[in-house]
Amino acid sequence: MNNMVACGNSTEIELRYTQSGKAVVSFSIAMKSKKGEEVITTWQKVEAWDSLAENLAANVQKGDRVMVSGRIKTDEYTNKEGEKRTTPVLVADEAGVSLRWSRDRD
Repeated sequence: MNNMVACGNSTEIELRYTQSGKAVVSFSIAMKSKKGEEVITTWQKVEAWDSLAENLAANVQKGDRVMVSGRIKTDEYTNKEGEKRTTPVLVADEAGVSLRWSRDRD
């Protein structure tokens, strides 16, 4: 199976629409872990489509702790040096704000 669940703090969520009118958002999640005294931050790219994309854009702000589950796909691109690269992207099936360390907003 190709499933993943990621939990971390979101970056700014970018909502856009395809030429056919489908909503899509892209953002990253900063996931922190400890190795001894060192804190390591790992970034996971995320994309969501259709109503989930619109709901994320309307309800999640930069810095919110989110949980996202979905499948991993691999995007290919060419960097500035002309080298082909790949990066994993979590395509969200479900997502929401984590309330474990919620904070009040004014």
